Amino acid sequence: MEEERSKKKAESETSKPSELEKYWQVVKDNPSDFGGWTYLLHYVEQENNIEAARKAFNTFFKHYPYCYGYWKKFADMEKNLNNLEAAEKIFEEGTKAIPLSVDLWIHYINFFKSQQSDSEDAHEKIKALFKRALAAAGREFRSDRLWDLYVSWEEENKNLKEVTAAYDELLTIPTQLYSHHFEKFRKHVKKNHPREILSTDEFLELWQNVVNTLKHDAVLDEDEDDDKIADKNSDASPPGMETDDAPPGLEPDGTNIEKNMMTAEEIELMKKKIVEKRKVLHEKNEIEVGKRWSFEEAIKRPYFHVKTLERAQLKNWKDYLDYEIENGTHESTVILFERCMIACALYEDMWLKYAKYMEEHQPEAASEVYERACKIHLPKKPSIHFSWAAFEEKRGNVDKAAQILDELGETIKDMLEITIRKINLERRRGNTEKVDELYLKCIADAKTAQMSSHFATKYARYLYKIRRDFVKANEILTNALKNDPSNPYILMQLIDVGYQQDPMDQSAILEAFDMALSSDMNNDQKLLFSQRKLEFLEDFSSDPQRIQEAYEEYAKMYKSHFSSRKRPTEDGEDSKEKKPKTEVNGSAVAATTATTATGVVTADAASYQYPHSAWANYAQNSYNYQQAWTPYAATNYYSSH
Repeated sequence: MEEERSKKKAESETSKPSELEKYWQVVKDNPSDFGGWTYLLHYVEQENNIEAARKAFNTFFKHYPYCYGYWKKFADMEKNLNNLEAAEKIFEEGTKAIPLSVDLWIHYINFFKSQQSDSEDAHEKIKALFKRALAAAGREFRSDRLWDLYVSWEEENKNLKEVTAAYDELLTIPTQLYSHHFEKFRKHVKKNHPREILSTDEFLELWQNVVNTLKHDAVLDEDEDDDKIADKNSDASPPGMETDDAPPGLEPDGTNIEKNMMTAEEIELMKKKIVEKRKVLHEKNEIEVGKRWSFEEAIKRPYFHVKTLERAQLKNWKDYLDYEIENGTHESTVILFERCMIACALYEDMWLKYAKYMEEHQPEAASEVYERACKIHLPKKPSIHFSWAAFEEKRGNVDKAAQILDELGETIKDMLEITIRKINLERRRGNTEKVDELYLKCIADAKTAQMSSHFATKYARYLYKIRRDFVKANEILTNALKNDPSNPYILMQLIDVGYQQDPMDQSAILEAFDMALSSDMNNDQKLLFSQRKLEFLEDFSSDPQRIQEAYEEYAKMYKSHFSSRKRPTEDGEDSKEKKPKTEVNGSAVAATTATTATGVVTADAASYQYPHSAWANYAQNSYNYQQAWTPYAATNYYSSH
């Protein structure tokens, strides 16, 4: 008995979810729960369970790849367990996900340097990684630490010409510490010989310039010059036989000849010219930094976070982007957009702004921007998906556009606008079978009679206006009317089917009018149908008797309709009979019967002056069904006629 209890207890405990499973369940239920992810990652890190950590971190990065701190934590876990190849792979994936992350590049470089210390080709490999980092993030406004790390590394390796080349590039890039870099460059020039820091071409060009300058500035007496030259020639040894020099080709250091050939005056003047030349670049760069300084100072959160950004921050990003688009280069604009996307990754309008810019300036790269936005950061935002689908369709990638809409439909269920977009995409590419299939499915799957009627009227309109299939359109509308007999929009579509035929089907039109007038729709709508019927007969019928009957029917309905709206007034002057003028169809018409204080005329006032303006106000709005996606209300797609 005791054994059975112990066994049941053990089974009960094993059936309970573990702590890890509980954390996982939270993010599985809601993948956008950033807090749930942080608890899960903290737990696996604490437990030092590398398998669990790999699964957790890799899944997390599919949703939030811009969190550079978690890339470093993940890499550190692998490194601490001596999984060095795995750690390097994580750094590679992280810098690919956030190429502008200066911090992540620095962590990667420091890790890589420690791993390559004993390698024969360590210098080449480390330099290649530095070049990749600078190409990816070196033009970022806050990339100063990365540049300083690279310059220091080249100085440690005595590659002074590479240091100068780095400064030549850096002094043209607007960065936060632009002045600091120029001062460091001045020190670099001051403490090193020009031959050691300049390329051969620049050194020879500058040296010749210095020599010419000194000759031009020298003011010597011609006789003194001749004497000095004579003295010098008399004491000089034959070329190559100087007592202090080794035989040609056997000097211990080839640069010593070049150094010793320069006087101190030449060296100082050359250093001065080196700095002056770069100062021009620095001053130009200083102007560019000044133009952007106010925007940069206003950026308070340059990193990714799920917390909402302040409106002032969003406005600053938009203003900064507008400035860069207008005044910067394409390269600088793209870099700024990429910086913005890190901080504003969850804002659809920012991604749309970036994608639209790329459509105009680099269309082949726009798809990649759309894909990142839709598949990673904004999987449930419809506008960016619709824009992406439209872009792909414009480029002729219709299948890709259809795939985008299908995937969005799987993510966001029962969204009417997605269905409409899919149908119209198929219509534009002439896939009539698919259009029929989608419309019929919408009609059949509609959860309400109103929504079914909505799709039926849209489908019928497509059939008779695009495909000129009046028989099928009439069939669709008739079937819809069986489920929704008082729907004025369906009846108006039936009337329109008759109008659109050539020749016009008068009997079908009048039949539809009679169906409307005998239906259960409200009196306001019936009055409008009666008015439209009278107008139709007057314009197209050749039977005066039928026109008169329609007029009498309309006048009777008009009188009945407005008489029921009269309200009694108190005895007094307002109760006296008056003959006010009433605006009917844009003209002043005198009423022949008494009116109330409301100014409502009775039937005599409607003597064929029926108010056309009333029909103009009739639209789907009275048939007010709405979906959750208010900006794309179905009722706004078409007018009522």
